[in-house]
Amino acid sequence: MKQKEPKHIDKDFQKNFKKLYKLTKPRSPLCIEFMTEDLPDEWFIDIVKYRKKSGVVTEHFMILQKDLEDWINSYKKDGFKLLTED
Repeated sequence: MKQKEPKHIDKDFQKNFKKLYKLTKPRSPLCIEFMTEDLPDEWFIDIVKYRKKSGVVTEHFMILQKDLEDWINSYKKDGFKLLTED
């Protein structure tokens, strides 16, 4: 049986996705990005958790836009910080 190739943040989540938020935690190998490909409505938000160095996706799931702030606050309580990108 052929092993499934892991998803990669740069390869699988760049095209057609609008990035909304990026969170990181000091001394953690993980990064979390909130993004959507449900344009222009943005009803569905994808949450992608991946390794910073390799870009390999460790977790990916979808939430509703109305729950976005709750998810961000939950990750902030866990020690993640919101990054601002220029």
